[in-house]
Amino acid sequence: MPKKNHIFLFLIWCALWMVGFSGCKNREARQDGPSIDSLQALNLSSLGDSISTAAQGALMKQLMQAMQSKGPGYAVNFCSEQAIPITDSLSQSYGCDIKRVALRNRNPANALTETDKVVYDGFERDLANGVSLQSQVVAQQGTILFYKPIVLAMPACLKCHGNSNELDPAAYAAIQTLYPEDKAIGFGMGELRGMWRLAFPR
Repeated sequence: MPKKNHIFLFLIWCALWMVGFSGCKNREARQDGPSIDSLQALNLSSLGDSISTAAQGALMKQLMQAMQSKGPGYAVNFCSEQAIPITDSLSQSYGCDIKRVALRNRNPANALTETDKVVYDGFERDLANGVSLQSQVVAQQGTILFYKPIVLAMPACLKCHGNSNELDPAAYAAIQTLYPEDKAIGFGMGELRGMWRLAFPR
């Protein structure tokens, strides 16, 4: 296999690790609305994990094709045009709202809500204290939210999210053009990149 194909596949594995990383356990549901019991929280957490894993697979399949065909710079363009439409389509299929959100977002449409920020801050505290990150269920009025953390777990992730000396030049040029207010670079290994957020109607 040509060397550049190895690089592209390595980047894909990076993305798979980054999007899908979470702890094996689940936190007790936080109640911001009518309560749900522990069994309901466990069932929703299991469902959320399955759906977010399926969403990850759908995104990564198309991202792999984009990277293998034209490289990391083109993959940034692909994400700009297709990532949200793909998750919107999956949201309709699964009957819940599927989204990736982040404090240091690339697309402003992925900014944190007030509730997201509370969960995100909790993940950051756990990470700083060496506590295994766990998915979380939050019960609200009319909605139940499932969150799964996204952590940078492989060096190749830094080609799109690292410091200036680690970024792929073509990818960085595309980022500057497409996302003039980008906040998603300057990350290091093991840092919290963002979260999957799934909203289920009640």
